[in-house]
Amino acid sequence: MMPVTVRLSSWREGQLLREPTLLTAIGLRETLLMVLDHDEARVNFVCRQVEETGMYELCDLNESTTVIEKILHS
Repeated sequence: MMPVTVRLSSWREGQLLREPTLLTAIGLRETLLMVLDHDEARVNFVCRQVEETGMYELCDLNESTTVIEKILHS
């Protein structure tokens, strides 16, 4: 089985805020735990959505959006 790689990119009003970051599934889980205040249920939900649908969008109070995209390996 191939390891899962995801790309995180942050956007506000259609503008990319910083260069996208590549993470493994474990790195994504660790990052989400910090960002989502150790809400294990929400982290599990986001990771499952990324695995099943290929992407997920997290929105925050600053009206920025973090897009998490699963990278498919050939």
